[in-house]
Amino acid sequence: MAHDNCISFKTERFDYSSELPAEYNAGNRFYGKDVAAYLCEQLAAAGLQADYLDEDWGWLVLGESAPSTFFEIAIYNVSEGGEGGRPGAPEWGLWVRAFQRGKKWGFIPSRTAIPISEAVLTAVRGAIKALGSEPEDWRDGPCS
Repeated sequence: MAHDNCISFKTERFDYSSELPAEYNAGNRFYGKDVAAYLCEQLAAAGLQADYLDEDWGWLVLGESAPSTFFEIAIYNVSEGGEGGRPGAPEWGLWVRAFQRGKKWGFIPSRTAIPISEAVLTAVRGAIKALGSEPEDWRDGPCS
């Protein structure tokens, strides 16, 4: 199992061209909130609780796959200009990672990258297929 997994897919289901509210992403205004909400619904249907929040670079889904083990899914609109705040394209990139929480020297919080659970990857790929799309390797994504 990989420590990082970058997936891309195409769909017209999510907004990639309307005027975004000014308060999204600390004023940077990135598309993908509806993608994050959809992924959370699909992960919950697969028994994985997750929530999402906005970051200054885009949208992030956070969840726990086992005690002290969590996953992150960074969501990007893969626009031609590479800037998420401008009208993009109906293509999305997901950067999936997993971590183990722990403590260094017994008291300093730490996190260590670990392989992504098959349950998380299966749920994400299933969510994409449920859209009528096909998950592909995101060749120009952060895993390259």
